[in-house]
Amino acid sequence: MSIREEYRLNSKRLVGLNPITYGQQKCVGNFSVDVPRPYWLLHYVVSGKGTFNTGGASYTVSPSQIFVVRPHQKHSYIANENNPWHYIWVAFESDIALPHILSTDVFTAPAAGKIFSDILSAAKIEFGKEEYISGKVWELMSLLIQLESGMAEIQSPYVNAAKEYISENYMRGIKVTDIAKSLNLDRSYFSTVFKKQTGMSPQQYLCEYRLERAAELLSRGEDSVTEAAYHSGYGDIVNFSRMFKKHFGTAPSKYRDMILMHEGEI
Repeated sequence: MSIREEYRLNSKRLVGLNPITYGQQKCVGNFSVDVPRPYWLLHYVVSGKGTFNTGGASYTVSPSQIFVVRPHQKHSYIANENNPWHYIWVAFESDIALPHILSTDVFTAPAAGKIFSDILSAAKIEFGKEEYISGKVWELMSLLIQLESGMAEIQSPYVNAAKEYISENYMRGIKVTDIAKSLNLDRSYFSTVFKKQTGMSPQQYLCEYRLERAAELLSRGEDSVTEAAYHSGYGDIVNFSRMFKKHFGTAPSKYRDMILMHEGEI
C-alpha cells in the first residue's frame, strides 16, 4: 500500500514565497497522479524511480532528481512498477521571479536532498512552521541559482528572450512570426532553435502558455470563461474551449469548478 504523509499549512500569505503544503509519498508500483494545481509543486526523488509526463515529453526520474510541476500545468507522474519511487514534495505560491532552472522539467540536484529533508521535519515544529518552510524554500531557490550557473549554456539566449517576449505579450494575439521578428531572426531558423532547445515548437509553447494563464484566471473564480479566453489572447471562444479541453481534458467551466472545489477542501 502507498504510504502518504501530507501537511497542509495555514494560509498566511507570506510575501515572496508562500508555502501551501508539503509531505512525502512512498509509492506502490504504478501509483499515479494527474491533478493540476494552481501553485508550484517540486518533488525530490529519494529512492526508486518513476515517469513524469508534461508538455508532450516523458522523463524517467531517478534518485537525487527534482521534477517540476508548474501552476496549472497539465501533467502526470507514475511510479515504476518494479522499483516505485519515494519522493518528498513542497508546494508554494510565488510573487517573485524564480530561478530559470525551474523552466526545466527535470534536473539533478543532490544537494537539495538535505533541504527537502529539513522541510519534512517541520512537522515537529509547533510555532513558526510556515515561516520556517518559507525560509527553506528560499534556501532551495539560492541553491538552484547556484546550480543553474553551471547550466548557462544549456539554453540559447534566443529561447530565453522568446519566452520573455511571450510572457509580456501573450494576451495581444501575437504569432510565431512576431516573436521571431522581435529577435531579428528568420521564422524558420527561430522555430528550429526553439524546438531543439525546448522539445516543442514555438506555436505549441505559446498555446500552452496561454492556456495555463487562462487556467490561472479561472481558478481565481473572478473571470468568466469568455473573459479568461480574451485576457489570455484568444478572440474565438469556441476555439479556446476546444483547445482548453484538449490540453486539460475538461471544459474550462468544469476546470474552474474542480479547482475551486479542491481549494475549498484545503
